[in-house]
Amino acid sequence: MTTGFPSCTARRKPGALVGLPGDPDELDVFDLDFPAAGALMVDEMFARGHRELILVSQPVHVIERGGAYVWRLADRARERAGELGITLHDHHGAAGKPAIGSDLHGFLDAHPSATGLLLNNEAAAAALPNVLASRGLTCPEDISVVGRYSDDFARMFSLPYSAVDSAADELGRRAVEALVARIDQGPSASPARIELIAPVIHDRGSIAPPRQ
Repeated sequence: MTTGFPSCTARRKPGALVGLPGDPDELDVFDLDFPAAGALMVDEMFARGHRELILVSQPVHVIERGGAYVWRLADRARERAGELGITLHDHHGAAGKPAIGSDLHGFLDAHPSATGLLLNNEAAAAALPNVLASRGLTCPEDISVVGRYSDDFARMFSLPYSAVDSAADELGRRAVEALVARIDQGPSASPARIELIAPVIHDRGSIAPPRQ
């Protein structure tokens, strides 16, 4: 998802975007509702009894280059955790190996009483199975995990973790349909709209009540 586009004010031809820009003027925009995703991930953990969590987000440079989805999810996750009385440790992890593995070990060492991981970092999700195995931990018996990435990514790495689907295919489909409709309608087209897809967690059995 991208959010670093320049102002769209000068555009006059029909257009549709996947990813919420800073100024979506005159464009149809389709994106995952990332704040809702952050709240949903926290709510799911809270419902299972978790009260201390670690959130692993994309690196800071992703935000700096326009990836506002990172802070949109993290800000709402922190806010929701505060509302529920959950302790949430928020960290930015590296975007690739081997650095992300070292980061995950560091986060787990720094917060040994945390019982759940929230992953808004694909590299962290891919590296986590080896990290947990090297620490003698199993999921969800020792630690629960919920991520945010596409189903295609989960299949590529055979990830066993429940996750909010990024819905790339659905977003692309809606954007194409909106663009075709605007081309067909011409000047009579309705005003541009922003459409955020509600997040859904695909349950892969990685969330369970914490050990007592």
